[in-house]
Amino acid sequence: MSSSHGDKRSSDVEMGEATSPTPIPSSPVEVPAYVADHLSFRERLVRRQAEKEQVRAGAEFPSSSALAIAPGHGTEVVTPRGAGTLAGLGIPDASALPAGSSTTLILVEDKERAADSMPPPPARKEIVLVLRAPSVVPVAQPKGRKRKFTKGGDGESSQQGGSSIASGLRGKFMSLIDGMISECGSETSRLAGELLELQGRWSETEAMLTAVKDSHSVKVSKLKVAIGELERDLGKTASSLLKEKKVRKAKSSEVRRLQRQIKGDAGLASRGIREATDVLRSEFQARLAKISAFLGSLEYICNFWDLALATIEGGVAVVQSFQSERPKMPDCLAAREIWQSWMEISISSQLT
Repeated sequence: MSSSHGDKRSSDVEMGEATSPTPIPSSPVEVPAYVADHLSFRERLVRRQAEKEQVRAGAEFPSSSALAIAPGHGTEVVTPRGAGTLAGLGIPDASALPAGSSTTLILVEDKERAADSMPPPPARKEIVLVLRAPSVVPVAQPKGRKRKFTKGGDGESSQQGGSSIASGLRGKFMSLIDGMISECGSETSRLAGELLELQGRWSETEAMLTAVKDSHSVKVSKLKVAIGELERDLGKTASSLLKEKKVRKAKSSEVRRLQRQIKGDAGLASRGIREATDVLRSEFQARLAKISAFLGSLEYICNFWDLALATIEGGVAVVQSFQSERPKMPDCLAAREIWQSWMEISISSQLT
């Protein structure tokens, strides 16, 4: 009886050591962005696999929960939860199973067979712990309490059932780890290919940048030359504009002078015109006066001729009367008398 209790105590200690989790490093090393993305992808993958395994394990073993107290048997059940995958596998404990069932774990005398019924070693769990999945929860440390194994009537069959379950779980765990490792390798190769592609693109981008810089420098030099030419042209244009402005000022001053001269000449011409018109008007008036005087003299001459004709007619009438009264005289004497009388009349008319 004492030997059985000693073997039981040693098996409990070995199980406690085997199920003790590896501590998670508190300060992870800084990694590149693509490695962090890969790790986050791995974590999501691990969580999904763990959920699937938990669903399957829950369907096979509905009594395997995280932490439970069996008040009927008076024993404490502590289920270890590892990083990412152990929490989803749900390994059943002996005290959580009813006694005499086909899945009840019993005391194994052989230590090698007891090791087969234990969870995988910590070295296997370390691969999963490095992923730092967010589903990791603190692990309840074993308190060194002895686990009690009951020997049922069918002890050998219970032992074989437990070892088969443990080996099946360990196979699933190993296949999951191998799948994750293969996926990690494929993902790493894919990331390496993408990294090479990015390096090629980066080299192409650098070549394009250098070409753009060269073309930009050439354009800048050309623009500087063009700017210098434009500045020279602007200087020439400014000087020509100043000269043109001076010429325009001179022309405007000349135009103003000519305008003033034209205005002065116009004033002088108007004054000359006025003076000439005044002179012409005075001359015209004088000539009109002369014409009026001449007309008066003509009128006087007309009157004089009328008077002379009347006088001549009177003289002729007198001569005719004398001829009728006197005897006829010679013609010369008559003409002489007529002439004398006419002269007298004219002289008298002039005197009057």
